[in-house]
Amino acid sequence: MTRRLTTLWPMKRFLPALLAAVLAGMAATLPAYAQDERPVVVELYTSEGCSSCPPADAFLFDLRQRPGVIVLAFHVDYWDYLGWKDRFARPDFTARQRAYARALASPMVYTPQMVIDGGAHVVGSNRGAVDAAIEEARANAHLLDIGLTWAADSSLLISIPAADYDGKATIWFVRYAEGDQTEVAAGENSGRLLRHANIVEEIAAIGMWDGRAMVINLPREAIARGHGDEAFGCAVLIQPEGLGPILAAREIDWDAGM
Repeated sequence: MTRRLTTLWPMKRFLPALLAAVLAGMAATLPAYAQDERPVVVELYTSEGCSSCPPADAFLFDLRQRPGVIVLAFHVDYWDYLGWKDRFARPDFTARQRAYARALASPMVYTPQMVIDGGAHVVGSNRGAVDAAIEEARANAHLLDIGLTWAADSSLLISIPAADYDGKATIWFVRYAEGDQTEVAAGENSGRLLRHANIVEEIAAIGMWDGRAMVINLPREAIARGHGDEAFGCAVLIQPEGLGPILAAREIDWDAGM
């Protein structure tokens, strides 16, 4: 059974000073994606305290093997009261899901929910619906391509071209752990070993784009994890202010910058 919560709250964003070094008006040569290669972003909103979530969590392992799919698992905290506190959950992930509810005119938030390319949502365990939503999203070109270049000091130059865009868009940096698992000792999943893929650790707004070309210099220490040896990945997303359909997305090849 899909779990649902109807209360909506404002989303809180944060702008770490380390990530906010933005140089506007600089042109950059950007790689072009073929239409069938452009990435589709799949965001799973899940909880270890939700008994209907494990099938969607398992589905992420399959989805991340697909070319051109960027998979991100956001663990929410509103089911923690059921007896198990999800150690991966954060209030700002819950806030992001609630912002999607407003942007997509949904009367509720629920788990497991997959948001496809910021423009549609489906039950995350419904593989047929997810596949159809991914194909529909892939048929629509992103407005932008994001260029990534590693500098000699291992900082990352994120190049965003000029485009005809009326409004402001948020540039998001996302870091995720590639995998982890939990032996759940209480709550709805008590006694189960839950395995997770692409667990979001951080999402930070690193700038705003208003249609003009710009370059963001992201320092190495802002990208790297500060603890542990576990594998991790990173991505850059651009979305309208307040969320909505993805305007551009790109995974970061961290190994290339080491």
